[in-house]
Amino acid sequence: MFQIMRHIFAGLPVASVLIGFAGQPAVLAVPPALTAGFVLIRDRIIRRRVGLAAWPSDGFARHVLVDDLGWLLFLTLAGLPLFFLGTLLRGMVGGA
Repeated sequence: MFQIMRHIFAGLPVASVLIGFAGQPAVLAVPPALTAGFVLIRDRIIRRRVGLAAWPSDGFARHVLVDDLGWLLFLTLAGLPLFFLGTLLRGMVGGA
């Protein structure tokens, strides 16, 4: 479950470039929204596994959630210039 987040976070900048290359700015919000949904579902799974364990386990669950949301915010904001890079590449390659 923890290894998949590396792949998702690595795919967000690529998705921004591809969305820019496709010229679909309305779709730009879809990958971060899907990732946020996955992060929240994963938080529920972690908290369910922790159950009534000690406070450090709950602190770990909070740390994981905050860390993932922080990375998601950073990659979403970094994706905006990458979207424009994809749009620029579309203009250079397609000529339209």
